[in-house]
Amino acid sequence: MPDLQTFAKLCKWLGRDPREFLGIETDDGTQATPDAVVHFRKKKTVKMETATALGELILAAQRALRAREKLMSR
Repeated sequence: MPDLQTFAKLCKWLGRDPREFLGIETDDGTQATPDAVVHFRKKKTVKMETATALGELILAAQRALRAREKLMSR
C-alpha cells in the first residue's frame, strides 16, 4: 500500500481521480468506478493472441457489469 504522497503521485501520473480508487462519490452523486486496464508482462509463456483475447475478455466483462448496473438502477 502506498503512502498518501505516493498515492497522489500515482494518480497524477495515471491522470485519474483518486476517488475512482477509493470508491468515493463524484460531484454528481454517482460512485466513481475505475475503468479496467489490462497489462501483461512481456514473457514468452503466453502467445500474443492469447494475451489479446484475455484482455478483450476482461474488458468485455467490465462493460457487461456496467450495463447490468445501469439496468438494475432504473
